[in-house]
Amino acid sequence: MPLMIAAFVGIGSAVLTMLAWRGEKAKKLYLSHCDVALANPRFSSPDLAKLDLKAKTFDGSAEEFERYEWYVARLVYTLDECLALAPIPQWYAVARTQLSNHQKYFASDYYQNQDYLSHYSLRMRMLIEQQAEAG
Repeated sequence: MPLMIAAFVGIGSAVLTMLAWRGEKAKKLYLSHCDVALANPRFSSPDLAKLDLKAKTFDGSAEEFERYEWYVARLVYTLDECLALAPIPQWYAVARTQLSNHQKYFASDYYQNQDYLSHYSLRMRMLIEQQAEAG
């Protein structure tokens, strides 16, 4: 009996350590994306710029539009990995908040025609579709 108790305590401790590590990894990953957002505030909040989805320009530039698309892709992959590491309500709230800045992009015919959704996990496709419907 004492060995079983010790085994359960050991397993429980290992599980808690793993969950803590996953939470810390998610936080570091997200903070690395925050650095990108701080360096590119117009991309993190496209309302600060003119996003023209028909002309495929961002503040009148096709190159900046390309950069914006890569920014959004990085954001989506980062959030997806955070949710895979720590699928808790707080991370879902962060994802919804961050994705909501890009509702116009997600809701656009342009985005739908690119078939980007197929690149993402079911979890992210659902979150993006919620934003598109709200946008």
